[in-house]
Amino acid sequence: MTTNDRITRFTIVGGGSAGWLAASLLVASLNRRNDGPDTEVTVIESPNLPIIGVGEATTLSTFVTFAQMRIDEQDFLNHCDASFKGAVRFKGWNINSDGSDGDYYHPFDAPKPIFGVHPAYHYHRRAVRGTQQPSFAHSMSVLPTLMDANRAPKMLESDPFEGLANYSFHLDASLMGEYLKNYCTTLGVTYISDDVTDVTLDERGFVSALELKERSTHPVEFVIDCSGFRSLILRQAMGEDFIPYGDHLLCDRALAVQIPHREGAPLEPYTTSTALGAGWSWNVPLYSRRGTGYVFSSQFRTDDEAIDEFLEHLGEDGKDAEPRVIPMAIGRARHSWVKNCLGVGLSAGFIEPLESTSFHLIQVAIRRFLDHLPDRNCDPVLIDRYNHLVTDMYEDIRDFIAMHYAISNREGGFWETARGENVIPERVRERLALWKHKLPTELDIETTNPLFTEWSYLYVLFGKNFVDDVEYPLEAAVSDEDYDEFVATMDKQRQQLLFQAPDHRRFLDSLREKGTEAWYRP
Repeated sequence: MTTNDRITRFTIVGGGSAGWLAASLLVASLNRRNDGPDTEVTVIESPNLPIIGVGEATTLSTFVTFAQMRIDEQDFLNHCDASFKGAVRFKGWNINSDGSDGDYYHPFDAPKPIFGVHPAYHYHRRAVRGTQQPSFAHSMSVLPTLMDANRAPKMLESDPFEGLANYSFHLDASLMGEYLKNYCTTLGVTYISDDVTDVTLDERGFVSALELKERSTHPVEFVIDCSGFRSLILRQAMGEDFIPYGDHLLCDRALAVQIPHREGAPLEPYTTSTALGAGWSWNVPLYSRRGTGYVFSSQFRTDDEAIDEFLEHLGEDGKDAEPRVIPMAIGRARHSWVKNCLGVGLSAGFIEPLESTSFHLIQVAIRRFLDHLPDRNCDPVLIDRYNHLVTDMYEDIRDFIAMHYAISNREGGFWETARGENVIPERVRERLALWKHKLPTELDIETTNPLFTEWSYLYVLFGKNFVDDVEYPLEAAVSDEDYDEFVATMDKQRQQLLFQAPDHRRFLDSLREKGTEAWYRP
């Protein structure tokens, strides 16, 4: 590469969480510690298109990203109406043998092996013997105990992004977009409020310019498409195909609404997913309100039927609610990176948000792009490798979501269809067959740097009673004495954390009383 081949300007089409998060990672990575000239980053955001703003729960990758960007954590919590998240709680996704609804956590942490063997084998051996134990998640992780007690995973005097246990965040997506906009413009990102009316391609098929409604022609070196489901550049202008996932994930619509907290109610430090007749309802507790909705399949509910069911589920909490209907295009672009265009966020793909993966996909898309940063020629060897990694990531997440349905025993047309042999992806069927003979390990997850490790699979498999009728040969190699010591250590850690961890709401109240002022805020 010569100096003249270096990309000096990135153009991002679309704002919202995707556009401003992409801009934040670019400017933080390329311009914060560089000895050479800065790279120009421009965000073109339409003043006429509403932001969807449904995704309000995040994964551990958000924690890592904010730390990388050196965002002031306390200031972020205050200005984005944010709260902590240490787990996802699943309610009613399985029916217990006594007819009651199953209830389990998928927490953000996991223990170390016991003399080289997963503690899950120790736990399972005792379960098969009929030994009474706490739930699998409560036994393996300290987080469910904190979640049950509605405790914050850190203390007020803790350093930024350091806690008593692993955590991420619930946040207001619209406020987050505005927050990152302030961050970006303070660091030199150019903001243009305008509509893209046309896209010009050169003789190679590269994007050479964008026509704007008010500002005429905007030249392009490299463009990042964050235009949402429209996929204005990647799919419309570049003609990239869309690969639907509807054959494997049936939910294709969502209802969304914001409702107040009940007076005096605790503030849960976890997201809740509750199974309903044709999908599931989420509950995301922000500091000042709750974000909630219903992800459902249009094969089994009309919009009106879904609204009636959802409002019945909310009960008195939803008496004044007016849910908006959001169509969802479930799937991905065949290739997220085509020539000098990169699709990020909804323009590249979307998977139903059961495990809060939307923010994760945005962050990882930009991080992996930076790892494959091209010059203006955009060599195919970089593009092909990037697209392979991103496709693998999407399909791995798709399969993990599909597994939740595959091993559910709920009755009803939707649930029975969702776990049908022709619906569940082949790799999921193969893994489930394997895990009837051994418990998951990292060797079973083929994806590079997966979001969901073997422990995520273990929490779901045990939570949904998948392994109840199995005896594993490796259990003959474990020791009751070793597991007794493990249990005692975990109990001690839980008691210590409960002593240290403050009430979740009181922690956030104290943070607001303290006040913050970030260095990048105008």
